[in-house]
Order: sequence, then structure tokens, then C-alpha cells
Amino acid sequence: MASEKQCTEIPMIMYEPYRERYVQEPSAPEYCGQEGGYEYPSPPPYSYRETVNLEQPVYLVSQPPIIVAGIFSSKPTSTICPSCRQHITTQVTYRVGRLSYLLCTSLCMVGCCFGCCFVPLFMRVFKDADHYCPFCKFRIYRYKRL
Repeated sequence: MASEKQCTEIPMIMYEPYRERYVQEPSAPEYCGQEGGYEYPSPPPYSYRETVNLEQPVYLVSQPPIIVAGIFSSKPTSTICPSCRQHITTQVTYRVGRLSYLLCTSLCMVGCCFGCCFVPLFMRVFKDADHYCPFCKFRIYRYKRL
């Protein structure tokens, strides 16, 4: 019995989704892996070529804020839009502000109650002006009369 070779079996864990056994004829009795004619398939060969996916780093660069330093009045002004950063001439819309209401109330107290007191509500001279960017419609500045 000393002349017989003894095989030591090493347990091996194989992670295969479908584990099948192949039937072979027990033709080689010296092979230790064959018991009862069954043998597990060999694992697939490994590839020596490494596939490396290098991801490029993403850098976020914040731009410095644009300070609107223009002389705004009730007329369109040339400036740089802080939202879209284009050189623009502002688009002006007029709103009823404090000065319009104050003049309307003052005229009503003086005695112009038959419609003349509403004149400041319709004239651009007494209204506040909002400056907008014509491209992105961002409100840049509000010029208040009072």
C-alpha cells in the first residue's frame, strides 16, 4: 500500500450560475479528480489584456460675479447682463410706484377729484422703471423715483 499514490482533494469553490456535471468514462484511474465518472468543467481562461476605463476628472470652475455698475435711469442703458454675460442695451418696462401713488393722493386732497388726480398713474415720468435683459429676460435693476 505504500506504493499506491494517494491524492489529496482540495475543496474549491466555483461561482458559476449554472453548474453542470459532464460524464466521462473512467479511463484514467490515476487521475484523482474523477470519482464515479463525473468531472467539473474547467474555468474559462483568463485574458491577459486589461481593460482600463479612465474617467476624466470634472473640474467645476465658478465664474466671478458680474457687478452691474451702470448709471440707470428711466431710459434704456448699455450694460453687461449678469445672467447670460452678454453686452446688451436694457429693455425698460414701467410700473406704478410710490411717487405715482403719492401724487395721486396729493391731487385728490387738493381738490382734483374728477379724474385729474389719476393722471400720475398713467404718465411714464412718475413711474418706476424696471431694466430687463432682452435675451434672457433677467431683471437687472429697478429704478425707483421715490
